[in-house]
Amino acid sequence: MDVYQVETAEATTTAQGTPIWLVSMRKPDGSIHAHAFPPSTIEWRMAEYGLDTVDEALDIILHEPWAADPTDPILGRQDPAMKAGMTVQRAGAAAEPIRLHNAPTIADAREAHRLRIADAKTRIRITPPKGKQDPLDLIRQQHGVTSEGLRQKAAFVDSVRRAVRGEQAARTPDIIVDPESRTRIVKETSRA
Repeated sequence: MDVYQVETAEATTTAQGTPIWLVSMRKPDGSIHAHAFPPSTIEWRMAEYGLDTVDEALDIILHEPWAADPTDPILGRQDPAMKAGMTVQRAGAAAEPIRLHNAPTIADAREAHRLRIADAKTRIRITPPKGKQDPLDLIRQQHGVTSEGLRQKAAFVDSVRRAVRGEQAARTPDIIVDPESRTRIVKETSRA
């Protein structure tokens, strides 16, 4: 297993001005691996999988690049959830691994995703620097997760899950993005 040590975490923007969190990690060979993601990703993972903590959502986000992709036609057979028998069967179709949108419940989707992340951690483990403050504390302190944001995102995820199961048409999300708030958050987190 390779250990990637977090070097920095910063709130920045893309060349187009989109806010992102940028996490830089030192790999065992000394090179740097950078992982960038929109700030809303934390809230999305919490809403998608019914997670209770920012810490778990952040850990999942950082390990997802190494998680098995259950939709990959070749490597999907190595999916740990599939190997654990976590599958769904649709009429006339082969069993497929549980994913967020096909899982019978959010709890099933969460369990399958946690298995994938645990499996990823057998290959890559992301750790804070030894003897120093954890750079990820910046993200933990300024995550931007709100109860209203979680409610809106969870309702949208539920709508899409129902549409995938054929229970209803997907609705338009009522997620409100206030550009002024986004600009304020970027300025505040950039000063930290």
